[in-house]
Order: sequence, then C-alpha cells, then structure tokens
Amino acid sequence: MKIIEVDIWSSFGCFSKHFSNTGGVLTHLIPPKTSIIGIIGAILGYDVNDYEDNDDGTKTYKIESLNNIKVSIYPLFEFKTKRVIFNLVSGTNLDLDIKNINQDVLISPRYKLFISFPSELDEVEELFLNRVKNNKTIYNLYMGRNEFPLNLEFVREINAEKHIFSNDNSDELKSIKVYGSLNRSSIKSLNLSYEDNDSKVDSDALSLISSLLISNSADGVRHLKSFHEFTIKDYPIKRENFTDFSYSPVSFYSSKKFGECFFSNLQLKDGEIELVNIGDDKWLSLI
Repeated sequence: MKIIEVDIWSSFGCFSKHFSNTGGVLTHLIPPKTSIIGIIGAILGYDVNDYEDNDDGTKTYKIESLNNIKVSIYPLFEFKTKRVIFNLVSGTNLDLDIKNINQDVLISPRYKLFISFPSELDEVEELFLNRVKNNKTIYNLYMGRNEFPLNLEFVREINAEKHIFSNDNSDELKSIKVYGSLNRSSIKSLNLSYEDNDSKVDSDALSLISSLLISNSADGVRHLKSFHEFTIKDYPIKRENFTDFSYSPVSFYSSKKFGECFFSNLQLKDGEIELVNIGDDKWLSLI
C-alpha cells in the first residue's frame, strides 16, 4: 500500500470539541480525521455544498466519498494553548446579536500526516498527490478556523506493508514501535517510550519527565509537556449527512522530532489490530 506523508503547520489552530459551547469552546490537540478529510477535499476542489438528495430525505455529500481514506497524525510541537475571545455576530444589520466566545487556541501547531487512499480512489489519489507535490489547492486551507491559514508541504511517498495482529501473535506485537496516533479500540495496555542516541526510556521515567504536565505562564499560555500520552475517547473519524458523526478512541503524544517517541509493548483486548510498517522499524496505526 502507498502512504503519502505531508507536514502541515500554522501560527494558530482550533479544532472545537463537539460538547463545548459559547461559554468556553475547547479544542482537540490534534486535528480530527473529519478535519483532515476536509483539508483533502479542499485540495481536490470538493464543494461543501455539493450533494445529492436521497429518497429517505437525507443528503449524500460528495466529500463523503473520501470517508474511507485512512490517516495517522504525529504532532511535531509542544502543546500550547491560550484562551482568546472571538466576537460571534448574527442577525440583520438593523438587529445585530453580538456574543463573546471564549475559545482555546493552539499556539504554533505543526503535524506530520500519513494518508492512505483506498484502491477505489486511485484516480483521486493521483490528483491529490500531484497537487500537494506542486503546492496547489482549489480552496484555501486552514487549521480549524478560517482565521488560521494552513501551510502544507509534501514530504514523501512510502511503500508500506499492512499486517494484522491478534492474541495469536501478541509476542511479536510487544516488540513493535508505533509512532504518532494509535487507534485504541482494541488496545488493553501499552508503554510510551522515548529514544535518543540509542538509549531507551520507558514509561516510568517518562512520568518523571512529564511530572509538570501542565504549566501556565504569565501571558496566559497553557503548556502541556511532551512525552505524555493523551487520549481522546470520542475522536471524530467520519461525518455523514453533514451532521452525523462517528467516533473512535485514539491515543497520541507530542514530540518535536519524528522518531523520538513511540508506543510499544502493546497488549490487546479480544480482537485484532491493523498496523502498517513504513520501514526503519517504524509502524503506524491508521484510522
């Protein structure tokens, strides 16, 4: 299978959590898969209002044809957020309703994305690949909000191998290094390890490194330390009929350099997990 590796970054970003409201809009620390699908659709030129009406009264949007694309996300910055105030304006010119929205904003977000198109989208994949290689897009790209322009850079194409692991080959799974985000649906336990100059640090030592997980500076910036496992129980992975979302649990961490930190010693619940080998003893969990 082919994996397309790209880097995205911006000065600011915000990926609103679905349960937050105008009193305090929280942000995911990584872009939801649904947002990444939106970025891919903007590059391809898919109009958000391009849909067909179904007999049951629902709509099928063109961008939903991209839902089977799989992704993995590797954050490349130390997580920092700051609460800011936005003005939300609604109504007519004669009767404007203005609300102040408190919103958490990511500071200098940067991510490495690994993208895999299904075989039925081979032609779409070639168009996407051509455009990212030539830094072309049909619609503007942004990091969650249109106030935050997004930069994108093509890194490489990877010929990868897909493997299925279950409890029958769990010993092999324990020695594997998984980088970036991890689909937690079938994972019972794991270790997060840091590797530098051929020395490996396990989860116990990492807990000391991350002992000051959250700190607040004088300017109100909230720092969340690197080398700590973060988990989203309801990570948005699919959006259908414009308002219907599907979710899955995902774990991830922050590291400024690809290859410094990884998940290891994976132990499964009942079931199986699909992992992708991209070479150099590196594995990905696509979702």
